[in-house]
Amino acid sequence: MRLEIEIAGLAPGGEGVGDAAGRRCFVPYAAPGDRVEVQVEDGPGPARGTLLSVIAPGPGRATPPCPHFGPGDGGAADRLCGGCEWLHLDYGLQLREKRQAVAEALRKIGRLSRDAYPLGDALPSPRPLRYRCRAKFHLDAPSGRLAFFRRRSHEPVRLTECHLLLPELDALREAVGPALARARPFPSEVALEWSDHDRRGAAHLRFADAGAAARRRAEELLRDLPALAGVLVEGEPDARGRAVTVPFGDPVLLHERVPGQPGAGLARSRPDVFQQANRFANASLVNLALDLLRPDGEDVLELFCGAGNFTGPIATRARSVAAVEVQGPALDLARADLAGSRVRFFAGDAGALGRALAREGKRFGAVLLDPPREGMRGLAPLLAELEAPRAVYVSCDPATFARDVRAAVEGGYRLVSAVPVDMFPQTHHVECVALLERAARGEWGLPGARRP
Repeated sequence: MRLEIEIAGLAPGGEGVGDAAGRRCFVPYAAPGDRVEVQVEDGPGPARGTLLSVIAPGPGRATPPCPHFGPGDGGAADRLCGGCEWLHLDYGLQLREKRQAVAEALRKIGRLSRDAYPLGDALPSPRPLRYRCRAKFHLDAPSGRLAFFRRRSHEPVRLTECHLLLPELDALREAVGPALARARPFPSEVALEWSDHDRRGAAHLRFADAGAAARRRAEELLRDLPALAGVLVEGEPDARGRAVTVPFGDPVLLHERVPGQPGAGLARSRPDVFQQANRFANASLVNLALDLLRPDGEDVLELFCGAGNFTGPIATRARSVAAVEVQGPALDLARADLAGSRVRFFAGDAGALGRALAREGKRFGAVLLDPPREGMRGLAPLLAELEAPRAVYVSCDPATFARDVRAAVEGGYRLVSAVPVDMFPQTHHVECVALLERAARGEWGLPGARRP
């Protein structure tokens, strides 16, 4: 049925929320304050609404610049692209919503009242658009284009442009698609990365079989596109979960740690290794984390160091750095970047190695953690074993962030501050950085509280 509803706010996943004849209704592409017409299916419980028209826009609605964004047939352009969620929202509103998402996670999951800690304003991205230096795509062979999927589907959106990508990465995407579509085998996934420092890019191609035919396709792509410095070919994992990755050319790129300031240092990267896609906001993220960590003259433990995003900057200020990461190409890049520095690398599980260092009697003035999305269970006892006076926790997921912060608070640490950081404008995703300090003797995690 068709209904007119008022959008009261945004759900945690980024959709608009309103009341549809007494049912809570989730509407993609709707903005707070919008009066909209939606198509809603009959049935009990919460409803999903399809946006038919905006009758009266809310104060935070913006005009999307991309022809692929939003509902409708879009004329000549494919619509319903899943790459963006909030391209229709004013950027200031996006930042306020992300701050609110972190506050709600800490309230509901962390069980921390808002007066128990200071929550900073969301740190904005220096570029709300054209900020990504890397992205993953799927090849739509019939159109010869690299595509994103439509929202909540596996149908391709045949991109003609993407306003999230650096212009040079967007141009590389336009060139790689037709080159890959000329002949089989077709890759199941394509990751592209661009370096403004090198003025070249690299590609990671995933095939069902990384045999001779796939390798030949990589060699042809490298020959045909001078803008590519290197290509990595990877097959599907075997029964033991192992996959072979074969390099062609030189897929290792150099990025300026602070864009536009090569004197601040360079970091190695390659498209099959995790790196922050927004180098501009990443510089702000690193500065914030180091300001909270206060590593000057300290022995620092870094868990989940990855390719060394925080490790290099910490090493310029700390007395020493013990950096932990599982063995793999990320650790290889970090070691190559920081050979001869004050960093000692440890390959293995972050929790196990952290506990081993503690049991050897090693003590650190500060600890930095940047775990994957699933967070780090066992954080509180680890910090207690290390007798760490303070820790900086960097997270890309408010839910696991709030869970782990709560565990640390229950384990005798105080949440001194939390700051959201916008690494992914035009989406609901938000990074968060927290400073945890060991509570004074007799205190129990929160200011004014006493151990029961």
